[in-house]
Amino acid sequence: MGVLMDIKTLWDLRVQKFYRKMFRYYSIIGANVVYFFLVISSIFIYYFNLFLQWLPPQISVEIILSLFVTIILIPTKVRTFIKKADIVFLLPLEWKLESYFIKSIVYSFIIDIIKLLSLITVLLSLFFHTIKIDLSIFILIAGIVFYNIFMKWTEQWLENYVQFVLHRLYRFFSIYLMCYSLFKNDWIVVLVLMSVSFAYLINFKRKRRNLNWQWLIAEEESALLRNFKFINIFMDVPNLKRSFRNRRLLTMLVKRCIPYSQNSTFVYLYLLLFVRYNDFFYLYLRLTVIGIFVHYAMPTSGWIFTLPILFMTGFQVIPLQHEIKESGLLYPISKSQMNESFLKFVLVILYAQFFILYFTLFIHTSTAKIYYLVIGSLFVYLFVYFFLSKRVNISGSAFKE
Repeated sequence: MGVLMDIKTLWDLRVQKFYRKMFRYYSIIGANVVYFFLVISSIFIYYFNLFLQWLPPQISVEIILSLFVTIILIPTKVRTFIKKADIVFLLPLEWKLESYFIKSIVYSFIIDIIKLLSLITVLLSLFFHTIKIDLSIFILIAGIVFYNIFMKWTEQWLENYVQFVLHRLYRFFSIYLMCYSLFKNDWIVVLVLMSVSFAYLINFKRKRRNLNWQWLIAEEESALLRNFKFINIFMDVPNLKRSFRNRRLLTMLVKRCIPYSQNSTFVYLYLLLFVRYNDFFYLYLRLTVIGIFVHYAMPTSGWIFTLPILFMTGFQVIPLQHEIKESGLLYPISKSQMNESFLKFVLVILYAQFFILYFTLFIHTSTAKIYYLVIGSLFVYLFVYFFLSKRVNISGSAFKE
């Protein structure tokens, strides 16, 4: 009886523990960057509306909205709050855990509904332009969200990579077609697509299947990692695991460009870490591509976005200063030289990003004035040596001079 009671309260206890931990992080973030988010959100909404006006008339608003909603839904995770040790302790009790996983699916469904409502709030004028918002619309949107969660849940029983790719493609296009039909007010098409898709899922799930505990653990760890990566943008998160790739071509380029000298040791190390760590490298790549796209879409006013992009790039690579292991701190180099090396590294990548964006604007239009070059160059220098320099403390307490 006691074990059964523990199973009934287990989900609630784990959710409460998770939110207590996350609250400590997000309360610090909220207290420090809430105004930054408000400013960035306002700028995004303003320029997103300009972007929609720039779109050719052949591309309808419904296409863009459907794509946005699909992109929001596809990365969803079914949060189960499962841990590695549960394979030992909960696997024998799997038959008693049905209510636990129903709560997990409902919880994930609510989180996705909140995400979509946030998107609708931000793009409210577009939704009013395309569809008449009433209760039936929200019911259909809720049906699409639940379908997406159900599709995600069935991924645990796919047997090979080919099945996974086909399943993911079917999920993407079915959600996109449902959303597009909904925004075009073709409700019958939405209902037909939803009925066919649910029939497919029910047929897939008809056989009694055991839970794939390895998949559940991997999904939960991936969801936690996503949370911690976001938090790590603003503050250090201990023991954060990072994925990496060798990227031999870029590594070779770094080795050729950095001079072989004691003063360049840590500039070299930081550039290698930056190139190989997926978190930082893809962040840099995404922001640069966004900048190029904005310059192409709005050549006369897109340059205003360059400074926020440079700021976000520089701000979000700050955690990289702590990624050198303690063994790397045995080099006979002072802490001040290490700090200076990190600043040089950030200066190099920001200037490289700025010149890429400036060159894009220059070849696309004649509006790339020389004073843009001066403003951008000065901004990078001031950001690194006046803003970033106060936040650099290589190795923290692990290093003593």
